Amino acid sequence: MNIELMTMAQLTLSAKYMIRTGDFDRVLRLNENIEKIIFRFAARGEACPAAEVDSCEEWLRLLHERGAQDVKFITPDETDDYDKLTFFNRVPCTMLCFGRDYVSGWNRIWTVNPDNNRWIVIMVEDIIPNPPQEKPRFGDVSEDMATLLRRLRALAQKLEVSEFSFAFNAALKSLQADFVQGDEMAPANRRLMQAAADAYVFGGQGSWNDKGRAAAASKGLTAEYEALTKDLYRGIALSMMFAVNEW
Repeated sequence: MNIELMTMAQLTLSAKYMIRTGDFDRVLRLNENIEKIIFRFAARGEACPAAEVDSCEEWLRLLHERGAQDVKFITPDETDDYDKLTFFNRVPCTMLCFGRDYVSGWNRIWTVNPDNNRWIVIMVEDIIPNPPQEKPRFGDVSEDMATLLRRLRALAQKLEVSEFSFAFNAALKSLQADFVQGDEMAPANRRLMQAAADAYVFGGQGSWNDKGRAAAASKGLTAEYEALTKDLYRGIALSMMFAVNEW
């Protein structure tokens, strides 16, 4: 799974769990290649000046103090260039925060520490001046995702790229797995999030949008490949947004 998408999803889950339970210490484990995350709060009048903290626990405490009532993970369900997904700061995703008297968006900047090659993530809050009245809602796409994964598995088999047929089959098994319910997510949501992670085959050299595309072109299956790849990206995005937001 793309590390930026997964990190944003995990932060949203931690914030949602804090809002529901009042637990400031339940931060989902982040990728080991992240050195630290810096959170920069926007100013909202004299009562809420701009602030900066560099721990997830302090971020959750300030979210609570500033009246956060709900959060939503948002990412587009299509892209015009799969190759750009290889690069950092190119995947659009945000966390919407709904407070008592405001709505804000949290976006991120990824930089690398040259001394240890680990990531430093800067999360920046911006107040949304004219937010929509309705919060975004997302439906359960489990059945559609299962159908799509079967079609992708069949295509990967025709293309003779076994690593991708294995990935799509693993994602399908995750959708059908008997996960034990955890505190932070319902079973259906956990299944979809894991399936989305398993099915995320985009990247650079050797990825589905590299090796898979070339194999499709060599076998005259480019049209089927392009259509299913578009559906795959959409399915992953919708699966993640339902999994993170609707519990």
